[in-house]
Amino acid sequence: MENIVFREAEIDDAEEMISYLNIVGRESDNLMHGSDGFNVPVEAVKQRIKASHDADNSVILIALAGERIIARAELNGYPGSRLHHNAVFSISVRKDYWNKKIGTMLMTEIIERAKKMNLRNIELEVVAGNKAAIALYHKMGFSDVGVYKDYWFANNVYSDAIVMQRCLDD
Repeated sequence: MENIVFREAEIDDAEEMISYLNIVGRESDNLMHGSDGFNVPVEAVKQRIKASHDADNSVILIALAGERIIARAELNGYPGSRLHHNAVFSISVRKDYWNKKIGTMLMTEIIERAKKMNLRNIELEVVAGNKAAIALYHKMGFSDVGVYKDYWFANNVYSDAIVMQRCLDD
């Protein structure tokens, strides 16, 4: 496998990140944006990256093959003192890099960073039919905590989402 570099996203990555998100949106019905595209202005993406740098409970990591982003993971921490120890997790990997352990490596790094940030809980939602992602999340220590009925809508079909959580003090 080619050399893959994992690092924190920088503001200069914003345009490439938008391109990446549009690619993965076309490759899967399991993301919040689909084939309609990721229509967020570059300045808004730059602000999101800056906000993750400024927060002590958030991070955006990317995986690069050369100059090309091939995967992205984010912990988006809650503001405020009562929820500050929690973060929402999201991840995506380009289809041509599925089943190559990129997701596992990126999740391992995210979990280590979460521990260093003194987070206690990571939560996520996953489309109930996304068996590969569910298996990865279970492998990485996430537990099912609930179901959102008819949460996702893709290809004129509603799908449930499984709500999962990883408690880091276990």
